[in-house]
Amino acid sequence: MSFAVAQYQTSRIETSSPVQVVVALYDGALRFLRTAAVAIDADDVAAKGIALNKAHAIVTELLATLDHERAPDLSRQLAALYSFVLDRIVRANAERDVARIDDAMRALVPLRDAWAQLARAGRP
Repeated sequence: MSFAVAQYQTSRIETSSPVQVVVALYDGALRFLRTAAVAIDADDVAAKGIALNKAHAIVTELLATLDHERAPDLSRQLAALYSFVLDRIVRANAERDVARIDDAMRALVPLRDAWAQLARAGRP
């Protein structure tokens, strides 16, 4: 990645609202999951591992930043869902199973869409 692209991406994140950052995280996780599925189909073990590790890191960050004090019920539900997704990512990596990736994506897409709707509504 070029220095200019890295600077642009850093600036974009720094000027985004928290809701937009969450949407970007979901978009990244889903992009890496799709990349991993393609890599599995192509029998590209290295690309699969890299993509799944990146998706895992993003979902781990989403899990770590849940605010259990402000929204305990929602945080508990999201923690369970993120744990499910992390389990599917680990299994997809170990088993080279696209179906596990599909499970993870099916869990994340509705959340991404809900956050995107908040972003379009101008929520901070």
